[in-house]
Amino acid sequence: MMKRFSLLCLIILMMTLVMACQEKEQETNTLPDDGFIFVYDMLLQVDEIKDIVVQTNMESLSGITFTSQGSGIKIDGNRVYGLKAGTTTEVIAQYQSKQTTFSVVIPEESVSVSSPLFDEITIEPIEELSNRHDFVMGVDISSIVEVMKRGGKFYDSNGNRTSIYQLLMENGVNYIRIRLWNDPKSTSGVPFGGGNNDLEVAKQIGHDAKLFGMKILLNFHYSDFWADPGKQIIPKAWKDFTTQEQIADAIYQFTYDAMQAMEDAGAKVDMVQIGNEIAPGLLTQGTQNYDTQNTDNPSRFNLPSQISGSTANTSNFIAYLNAGLSAARAQNSDVLTMIHIDRGGNNSFYRTFFDRLEAQQVDYDIIGMSYYVFYHGSLQNFTNNIRDVASRYGKPIIVAETSYGFTNQNVANASHILTTPYFDYPLTVQGQADVTRDIIEVVAKVPNQLGMGIFYWEPAWLPVAGAGWAGVGSPGTWANQALFSYQGIMLPSLEIFKKVRP
Repeated sequence: MMKRFSLLCLIILMMTLVMACQEKEQETNTLPDDGFIFVYDMLLQVDEIKDIVVQTNMESLSGITFTSQGSGIKIDGNRVYGLKAGTTTEVIAQYQSKQTTFSVVIPEESVSVSSPLFDEITIEPIEELSNRHDFVMGVDISSIVEVMKRGGKFYDSNGNRTSIYQLLMENGVNYIRIRLWNDPKSTSGVPFGGGNNDLEVAKQIGHDAKLFGMKILLNFHYSDFWADPGKQIIPKAWKDFTTQEQIADAIYQFTYDAMQAMEDAGAKVDMVQIGNEIAPGLLTQGTQNYDTQNTDNPSRFNLPSQISGSTANTSNFIAYLNAGLSAARAQNSDVLTMIHIDRGGNNSFYRTFFDRLEAQQVDYDIIGMSYYVFYHGSLQNFTNNIRDVASRYGKPIIVAETSYGFTNQNVANASHILTTPYFDYPLTVQGQADVTRDIIEVVAKVPNQLGMGIFYWEPAWLPVAGAGWAGVGSPGTWANQALFSYQGIMLPSLEIFKKVRP
């Protein structure tokens, strides 16, 4: 009898506790009768992000949601991102049973579209892309933050101001490449220019790219400024290192920390380059003065052999590559890794370079090529090379950099690198589209679908004052190879990424 009584008491106690919890939960979810939420109407610019400030008399608004009723903005958590000028977008703010509506207004802003540059062009589809939804249609827009900070604006084909990311997405771009320098400033803190691509800039570009559904290729230069076949200058923070181990550890930590910071900022990296155009090696030079890096020819010297990452110093070179590769995979086991060199039309060079990596059993995923017709030879040479490299190493290949000019007309704040046509491709919008299409076709036709895609280099680097290749006052060098007019209006050639797909 006593056992039955005890069991009954226990059941009653449990039921009482359950009812109390339900009452408490109901209490918590019940809003006060006089509770309110309110948001003032907002004024926003294109490519601007603003926090939504909610006025309320309640202690917490955990779980509030915002839903837009138009195409003029994007909602990013509790922030709004401006997409199109001349729009008014209604937004509903909802918190449990409480609701309010507010408007986000982006003022009208447009330019006249009248130049022959915007005449219709022909872009022939590429049959091999019929079922290649994973084919990379990428662009490198590493200068974009600086361009917009200096006044650069972008417009659709009708001359209406539109978000650069919206324009890229609408025209078939699915990947954004971002260069990353270690500390692109002088010892006194003066930015070097060229986009000032430190980690904060990379995080901003990466976050915005992800917001628009695009993937990210993070391009580690492992230098404070441009790294390329002519220079691979060790960052100032590592200049006093004297052993291979110190430098390898620094590469590992910088790579891991940067990728983690990107992920924390909502910009998780999908693909990573361990170095940029590392034909001569990785970390091969020092400089006499880190305050003069933003010059055409900074004073520099070859690092001593015990630490130089020159390809001739095989042990160091491979150790540095492996440090970056290991760090990338430790931070994100799914990340794709790329080794990138230039000279995409030079087959013997590619064999020599990648045979070395094969001999050392370097574990990487993708071969990256730079191929510019005005630097690297004929399209036939490029075709022969990419097909041989794919067959020889069995790895996917991406053209990590390419571009071409749409004009040779001069413009303020720019000094063109490309001023004459190459291989019968005129410096016109049609010529620009043709060479880009032909490169995409070569990649798409690599056997066994080992041609993985392309990245067009700096299609949005407008010739705005202060956003040149180096510090303030240096000219831009890529304005006539952009996929936008000097004024920022999208050219018909931007449609290449969408229209080459059948």
